[in-house]
Amino acid sequence: MSSVTKECKRACGTVEGWNLALVDTPDFIDSDQTLKQIKHCLALCSPGPHAFLLVIPIERYTEEQQRTVEMILEMFREDIDNHSILIFSHADRLGGESIESFLSKQNRKVQDLVERFGRRFMAFDNTNPTNPEQVSRLLQKVNELLAVNENRHFTNEVTEAMQEAQRIIEEIRETDMAERKKNIKRQVRKMADARWRAFISYMNEEKQETEQRRKRIQGRIDQTEMDIKKEEQNVRPIPERLSRFRVSLQKELENMGQLEERRMKEERERKEREEKEKKDLKIWIQEEEQRRLNEAGQKNLHSSDDCKMILWITVFILGFVIVFLLLIIVYLIFSQQSDCKQSFWSFSFFKTAS
Repeated sequence: MSSVTKECKRACGTVEGWNLALVDTPDFIDSDQTLKQIKHCLALCSPGPHAFLLVIPIERYTEEQQRTVEMILEMFREDIDNHSILIFSHADRLGGESIESFLSKQNRKVQDLVERFGRRFMAFDNTNPTNPEQVSRLLQKVNELLAVNENRHFTNEVTEAMQEAQRIIEEIRETDMAERKKNIKRQVRKMADARWRAFISYMNEEKQETEQRRKRIQGRIDQTEMDIKKEEQNVRPIPERLSRFRVSLQKELENMGQLEERRMKEERERKEREEKEKKDLKIWIQEEEQRRLNEAGQKNLHSSDDCKMILWITVFILGFVIVFLLLIIVYLIFSQQSDCKQSFWSFSFFKTAS
């Protein structure tokens, strides 16, 4: 057989109201790194799968397939029997014959395999994989399996070590995420401060422009008043000239009044714009922080680096446990030898004394 799946892949979805996570594995017969692939698969469904689907093509049960099944059973130990369903693929090759009838004609090895898995099996037509009827039957068998196992997931030394590895990684991730969160908040607040300073600078420019116009008008008013006063102090003031100054003064005073009204209106508008900018900026800070946090979270979600880290930590934990057990065994051996030697010495001393 040739493998279609080259490496473990995880997919999630909802089928008939079930939230499912399915891990597709490579063909273990073709795999040169079977144990590594199995650990990788388990890492993708931590803390452990609820059901194994052992897929066997409907054809002669070869020695190679039997060795593969035995290898899988040996890796996962006997408890896998209680968490597995046999899937006989390519049911279209049955030619209308029922799977039960087909299995009854098979050799003892196939029938023993079916019995070992509690006769939990079904045929699956690969030519119509989305057939809702066979999908429903499979989900029903999974549901029955979960009921028997009281919804417990499969565990062994590897999955337990992986749970511990995942716990360690989660702690590392939480610490890293907390630090990222601080950095994100710091960066966003820095950007918000820059935006607020730019806004205030623009508002101040408007105020300065209005103030410059006011000063120019006030300067003309002061000059006109001086001209009027000077003209009035003349021995013979010129009425036309005096009238012209007074008209000019009246015009500038009107301009000043209009400017003052405009200035007050602009001041009210500026306050409203400041309040609006504060609210908009607050919303922007929240949205930008959340967007960046979501991006950071997505980068961590089921990343290949996490899977690699889980595998490495799992190997380390399993190695540590093995070394610890070896040390205990060595200690017990030396303790027994020491006890034997002490007994011999006591016996020799007793004989010599007599």
